[in-house]
Amino acid sequence: MCRYGRSVFIVGLVVLAGIPEALAADKTVCVDVVLQRPREQAPAAVTPPTAPAEGAAVTPSATAPAPAPAAVVDADPPPAYDRDAAAFKGVAGLPVGQRPLSYLKRLIEHFVTHEKGFVAVQEGCAERLIVELYPLKVGWTAFARYSGTGREERVDQLLPTELSQFAERAALALLYNKPIGESINRENVLTNDSKKNAQRIKGTNHFHMGVGTQVRVGKLGTAETDSTSANVGKATSQYRVATPVTMFLGYRGKFENWGVETNVLIGIGTSKTAAAKNPAGGHVDFGGDAALQLHFLHYFDPRGLTSFYMGAGATFELLWFNMVKPTADRGGSDRNTLLGGGLDVDLVAGWEFMRASSVQFYLQGELQMPAYVLSNENDDGGIHTWFPAVAVKLGVVF
Repeated sequence: MCRYGRSVFIVGLVVLAGIPEALAADKTVCVDVVLQRPREQAPAAVTPPTAPAEGAAVTPSATAPAPAPAAVVDADPPPAYDRDAAAFKGVAGLPVGQRPLSYLKRLIEHFVTHEKGFVAVQEGCAERLIVELYPLKVGWTAFARYSGTGREERVDQLLPTELSQFAERAALALLYNKPIGESINRENVLTNDSKKNAQRIKGTNHFHMGVGTQVRVGKLGTAETDSTSANVGKATSQYRVATPVTMFLGYRGKFENWGVETNVLIGIGTSKTAAAKNPAGGHVDFGGDAALQLHFLHYFDPRGLTSFYMGAGATFELLWFNMVKPTADRGGSDRNTLLGGGLDVDLVAGWEFMRASSVQFYLQGELQMPAYVLSNENDDGGIHTWFPAVAVKLGVVF
């Protein structure tokens, strides 16, 4: 091996030898627990004695009290339970004669040190984990933050019996930069986890109505009208487009960034082929549909005068079709009705405008994708098709 090769080999060994040591180096963490004590009012100012008149004799009085030394005011006094550790005597989980602050500090140091890659130290640390406790009538509100990740977590009420559980939860959440709610297990549940805030976002509730149209595509029986075709007058299955007119009314609720709407919708077909063009029968026209809709919406500018929104939901619909009868079977009616229906999955996009007025408007587009296939038939023919729709609506909100 040449001299240059040996040098590279030796340098490589030195680097590789240093990798385990570098990987084994733990992050040093200092833990501090701070109690934010309530402040007391400063004492009333003491009026200084009046100096005697010039030339007046000063007679010492045997009964006059000696001047008291200046009062030392504890501007940051500890609360009663911190002055007297016996207040916690017998509390489950707190060692006899120990104070909760020093014990909580030691618990957090324990859990930090037991995590791989971290060690709690008293000084010379690279990072700090600080817990601030604000006294309540029972327990504290706790704020914990870690300089290593910049994360801060809060517990609204920490009880004296929950110091160990909180220490484990806070250490895991802050060291690994995740919410304190994700560090829970069966053995460290806090009372605060079960408390729920009764405050609710107050939304606005509206009645709305409007009109629109649909573009529906499906494979339907279609009369052949080309006189040069061998199948003239007969019905063959072909893709067709239906464009019914729709009318709807319903409810729309708005809750900051989110909204919900429910609609009752009626669609009416706009085209019908004359029965005379289909003497053999089997031609199918879309008659209309009736539907119930439920959509969830997300507003991109919930407080703006206008806002785009997107959403999703479902439509449960019933559709009917008119099928031409053969000439020999027409008696009192030249058509019969075929029904079908099911559940659609909807994608929604829209734009609300004039939102500051008492009457608001919106323009909305929907893609309705049936989760079923229309299938129905009788002696004159039948339907077997997927029948999706693209809808456009113009609505007014009261």
